[in-house]
Amino acid sequence: MSASYDPGLGTDLYWVRFNIGDRDVANASLQDEEITAVLAEEANRYLAASRCGRLILARGRGGIASKSVDGLSISYDSSPDNAYGRYLDSLHKRGCDLLLDATKGRTFRMLS
Repeated sequence: MSASYDPGLGTDLYWVRFNIGDRDVANASLQDEEITAVLAEEANRYLAASRCGRLILARGRGGIASKSVDGLSISYDSSPDNAYGRYLDSLHKRGCDLLLDATKGRTFRMLS
């Protein structure tokens, strides 16, 4: 299994890895093959990123909730898991919005 990343974001794999914060391939939380499998199953890359992030959370390796540089400190939330979870929720919502936009103008009917 392998992990790769290109900051040019030329593929959905790199886009997902960028958006879930898994860019350090030497210590990757997910392998390329895992991300590729999720991309194949999900309707769009936003939903894939949300799901991949949830996999990272499930493994106990959440996102960054604070940053400190030269005495300046920024805290996004008291819990890294809560902050990262809300970010993943926003990716999931964007993915669902894209699905809804794709179905506008279509008529659904219930079969009895």
